[in-house]
Amino acid sequence: MSETYDVVVVGGGPAGSTVAGLLAKEGRSVLLLERERFPRYHIGESLVTGMIPVMEELGVAQELERFRRKSGITLVWGQDPLPWRTDFSQTGGKYEYSWHVKRSEFDELLLNNARRLGVQVVEEASVSDVITDDAGTVTGVTYTHEGRQRRVHSTFVVDASGQKRTITRKLTRVTWQEDLRNVAIWGYFSDFRPLEEAPDDILVEAIEGGGWIWGIPLSDTELSLGYVLPVDQLTEALRQDRTQQEVFAEGLASSRVAKTMVDPAGIGDLRATRDWSHVSDRFYGPGWVAVGDTAAFVDPLFSSGVWLGTSGAWLAARAIDAALMDPTKQEQALERFDGVYRQLFHDILAYVRYFMDPTRLREEYMERAQQIGKVYAENSRVGFITLISGINALPDLVSFDPMGMEELQRIVQERSEVAAAKATARAEETAATVWPRAS
Repeated sequence: MSETYDVVVVGGGPAGSTVAGLLAKEGRSVLLLERERFPRYHIGESLVTGMIPVMEELGVAQELERFRRKSGITLVWGQDPLPWRTDFSQTGGKYEYSWHVKRSEFDELLLNNARRLGVQVVEEASVSDVITDDAGTVTGVTYTHEGRQRRVHSTFVVDASGQKRTITRKLTRVTWQEDLRNVAIWGYFSDFRPLEEAPDDILVEAIEGGGWIWGIPLSDTELSLGYVLPVDQLTEALRQDRTQQEVFAEGLASSRVAKTMVDPAGIGDLRATRDWSHVSDRFYGPGWVAVGDTAAFVDPLFSSGVWLGTSGAWLAARAIDAALMDPTKQEQALERFDGVYRQLFHDILAYVRYFMDPTRLREEYMERAQQIGKVYAENSRVGFITLISGINALPDLVSFDPMGMEELQRIVQERSEVAAAKATARAEETAATVWPRAS
């Protein structure tokens, strides 16, 4: 069987559901192919405020209130002996909190919203091949659903399949960040003590000997606790016949704050996954675009995963829509998408890399955040929180114009302002000549 759409999206996670939903909202025909049946488990449960505008664009921001609010971040990091925190309200904007989410519920919410916006969603669909023409342009995919193989053709294929890279592994290479080849081990505690000063914060704590721990209060009765460490460190531990559970317990025991939140005897089943930061050499090519973890992934130190993925999807949706509107502008639109998206990745990567040294003073982390985020304020914490929350990137995201119409818009705005000023002046002149007579 063969079908035809404007866009085929491979992967129904946050990035895939976002790009699909936004394109459908603009009237584009979109098919989304998801390998699994939702709801499905996924890690990455703490969100930042920088992603709220795209959630508003999708119309789901209010639905996120079902999840536990996240006020900010409490850190046990650097030479400071005591925990220190920063909260989202310090940015001075309207987004004073985000949420800790259960990803199975959050991802299903976004996928169902894509359906509501008009996306044709097919779950349990396994994409097996890429269709290209004689020039090498991607023109569709082959997938299997309910035992039947199907072919679908489209002007664009978006790979949002995560680190599987279902489509793009055949189209571009990946550059691994060798100093951030980590592994994460995590589990859940049903009985825990929240942080006393900020019970809704995420805890991020450096561990002596390497790595760091996260603590995410998903609800009053569930804490997500994870240990991120270099893969070489874990490999060596396993070579010494230590189990993952023992490694996790040792990391927890080395903490100062995390170990006070739980009873170590309560460690149950653990999960583990590689956590290797990477970036695709290309984010787009003839007929295809990559978003989410397919395009780039940064160590989850500041919970930037969903923000980066949905931000890239927001940019991609506008670039693809512009390219469909005017095919002669396709290369320009996608090149602009690549440039802004890649800068978002490099900004957060540069800071994570700097922050990974846990021996600096708090002020040093703050100052570097200012430099990277280009934020200048008397309170250096503003630079820190705007960078790690994604807020400093919003001007680039909100004003992104893949067609390069910024100058025209500026001229139109200026002319409008001049016309308004002239109209006001005429009204004032009229009032000045009429009112004296009335008196």
